[in-house]
Amino acid sequence: MPIASSADWEAYAKSTSSALIRAHYFFTVWRNYRILLHGLKIPQGSLLEIGSSTGLNSLRLSKKYNLKPTLVDTSKFALALAYRLYSRSYIIPKLIQKDVLELSLNQQFDFVHSHGLLEHFKHSAQLVAFQNHAKHVRPGGWLICWVPTPDILYRLSRWYLERTGQWIFGYEKPLHLRDFISFFRQNTFQIKRIRHPPGWIGIAAKKML
Repeated sequence: MPIASSADWEAYAKSTSSALIRAHYFFTVWRNYRILLHGLKIPQGSLLEIGSSTGLNSLRLSKKYNLKPTLVDTSKFALALAYRLYSRSYIIPKLIQKDVLELSLNQQFDFVHSHGLLEHFKHSAQLVAFQNHAKHVRPGGWLICWVPTPDILYRLSRWYLERTGQWIFGYEKPLHLRDFISFFRQNTFQIKRIRHPPGWIGIAAKKML
């Protein structure tokens, strides 16, 4: 099943070049990743980000944990920006233009993650998208997913963006914690940590051997 209404992901990728968005990624998104992963034993090896856009999160993760990155996104433009961004850091990522619903790589990874992806799918397609995360995690590897949750901050932020014509994300249905946890429990994962900052839920889980 496709995304219900298309988002403008090229516009989103372009926005990551602005100083304001970069500051947001560093002081909010990256901070949440650091807190979620703090103290967990993340192995060196391979990284896969699904729905990567320009891969800012994966670039920092690759540096911190010495991971070799593979980025998957539907936007050719976003992946081109990612290549330029990574080249400045002397890291060469593998870039794959693919829809998560059709993703089947002949490889499993030590660290698989996505940020703000699963909420863009409806019903059974959302489960397929999650399973296409899960099957690419090697036994003993990590799966980290972040999704928005419908708290007051999310509802107010979305209301403002829609009211001012700035909503570019297409169909999006935030997840409740119990529903998000159920995805991991239906697969062979042991949840190690949950982080629930305003507007978001992050889960770090380890695939059982």
